[in-house]
Amino acid sequence: LERLNKALRTAVGLLSAPPSSWENLCEKTFSDFRIACVHLRREQEALDTVQEKVEAWKFVCKSMKARPFLHDRGNEVIRILMKSDQWMQAFQDTSLSLDDLPPDLQSEFKRRADETIPEYPIAGDDGKPPNPGEAGPAAPPGSTSVGSDFVKPMRPSNLAVVVQRCSKARVLLEERANWWDEIGQGLVVTVSFSKGAKEDVILPAAHFLLTAKLSTKDRWQPGAKRPSAPQGAGEADSLIALCTAGDEQGILVVPQETLCSEVEKDNVGLRYGHAAPHATAHELYKAFVNGLRELSAGMLSKAPGAKQLKVLSASFNGHQYYEMTTSGPFTHAFHF
Repeated sequence: LERLNKALRTAVGLLSAPPSSWENLCEKTFSDFRIACVHLRREQEALDTVQEKVEAWKFVCKSMKARPFLHDRGNEVIRILMKSDQWMQAFQDTSLSLDDLPPDLQSEFKRRADETIPEYPIAGDDGKPPNPGEAGPAAPPGSTSVGSDFVKPMRPSNLAVVVQRCSKARVLLEERANWWDEIGQGLVVTVSFSKGAKEDVILPAAHFLLTAKLSTKDRWQPGAKRPSAPQGAGEADSLIALCTAGDEQGILVVPQETLCSEVEKDNVGLRYGHAAPHATAHELYKAFVNGLRELSAGMLSKAPGAKQLKVLSASFNGHQYYEMTTSGPFTHAFHF
């Protein structure tokens, strides 16, 4: 229990801390909080003695929104807390609504809320409690219905990236002058922004790409002994960890509007109507690249002997021309 309260004290402080403190500490704090919850999952009385339940709910929901890769572990925590009537009742004292919870948990949470806090209205999309006598919502454009539910097209809600590991990559920065720049070992990231994307997703996405174990210092070449790790993963580590250890790493960012595409009704053509407007996407792209530069510089500035991360970006306007060499692309796609 002391472990849980200790993690929660840090979590409460982070809710009002400067953004830099949140970026640096939220993942470790969430991990500590989750581990403590898991250890107490069969000790309901101990969980119920926690005083700052409201702040805990706010911290869990904020962490899951800021770090999409925490989804499964966050769901685990929420399901543990949902077993307690006291924790469910504390949820109504927050400023949170059903929309602040992961979509795949909302129906389950609402059923539990109906049991424990029936007087608490679970808001609909318009912020008002649903009226049982009203007709259901109209199908969203481009969706199909299955029973009473709508199946929406799969598309990123804010920002989408495809990440590939590279041995080296170079990009044409100025065609007339034939000006190229390049990175060595590191990552090539293509990025797209959808309608409604906001700048508050930029730093969490940049922080994730810098700290997730996506890169490697492995320099395998054809003819050499292959890495022993499965699926060509090598000894995966994060860009920041590798730079801190003195290994040179780089990241090349390339705009790619087509990540927001969807199939036409004929199931053959493609359309891109859900991409952010050009001017908005351009500003978000610049903020994303700057976020990678500033966050990496801040995280590496206090590490003695660290190599600075090289951040390159392709031009947003016009054609993007780049070349990449990889000994195993180790490709991932993420939505934020």
